[in-house]
Amino acid sequence: MKNKLLLALVLLTSGFANAQDINVFTDANFRLHQFNSGIFEQIYYQQTEKIFLGNDYVCYVDSKGDIYVNYDGDNILLAQSYDEIDVTDNLLVMRTANVIRIFDRGIKHILSSNATAYSYGDSLVVFQDAIGGYVKYYYQDEVREVAMVVGDYPLLDSHVGANVFIYRDNTGNSSLFWRGGFHDLISTSRPVSFACGQDVAAFNDPVNGTFVVFDNGYVIDAEQQHAEVYACGNNFIYYRDNAGVNKVYTEERVTELGYDMQNIIVRDSLVVYNDVGTSKIWYDEDIYQIYNDVVKNPQIDGGIMAYTNKWGGVSAFVRGKEIEITRQTVEEFRLQGNTIMLKYSRTAFAVWWNGKMYDY
Repeated sequence: MKNKLLLALVLLTSGFANAQDINVFTDANFRLHQFNSGIFEQIYYQQTEKIFLGNDYVCYVDSKGDIYVNYDGDNILLAQSYDEIDVTDNLLVMRTANVIRIFDRGIKHILSSNATAYSYGDSLVVFQDAIGGYVKYYYQDEVREVAMVVGDYPLLDSHVGANVFIYRDNTGNSSLFWRGGFHDLISTSRPVSFACGQDVAAFNDPVNGTFVVFDNGYVIDAEQQHAEVYACGNNFIYYRDNAGVNKVYTEERVTELGYDMQNIIVRDSLVVYNDVGTSKIWYDEDIYQIYNDVVKNPQIDGGIMAYTNKWGGVSAFVRGKEIEITRQTVEEFRLQGNTIMLKYSRTAFAVWWNGKMYDY
């Protein structure tokens, strides 16, 4: 899943998908192993240069520099060189020079051989093609044109969410793509700063002075004044109003989190923050407190937050419940979907999955 820094305060990720049951680790002999729904399997026998992990695939750069994707038990050659690889829960996006390739549910696509810029979410990729200057997008196995643009179109990551993106034409008309269609947001020549999430977006309206949200097909004034900061998660919008109150908007309901919050993280299904030295979490319109621990090194995915506990092991907030995974010191851990990979040493690994520990 992508993380963005908002005003040096709010971390945002626009990757949002149903959690899966895959994780990976490299053993003492540098062989790559996959954990998949309770089963360990070696998927590559030599040292890898890099590893990228999605909800239902493992991408790795092998010892020769070739890029493979392990999907549904098969190792699929994607390319023999790359400049950039971007990972979301569902899509893998790769750029080699001006060529944009993606891997989507077992299928390889070349979106463009002449891309000037691109941005992406969990379910879509937006790019500009140098031939004709067309802004295009990939969604549900198809590439479609948005408009022809003279010059370079500014493709901003903040304008692309998991399932949505915003297109702003040269006359100041801004519209949002969602579920196959475009919805009008605002028309103004003044600058507008957008934030996008899974199926939501937010912005301060410079014409009417309101804070506006797009929520499941509706454009709504959430506040009659501008918000000081805002970020979008999984179908919710976090913001701080002009009185300094931190709030979460979801489906026309607002939850107040309080004042003077620190270390605010907006990611996936959670808002994580410190309140008077206590770690708290907003999840599914409720507020939870982490007891007996100060959250360190948090990783968030699929409604789960794994973190280093006071013993040097790992604990987790799992969709409303606080769980101790292990008190044993770990060298590293990785949360992916419903799994947490634990590396105790060069030769000792385990994976926590759906409440059970699997030792390797």
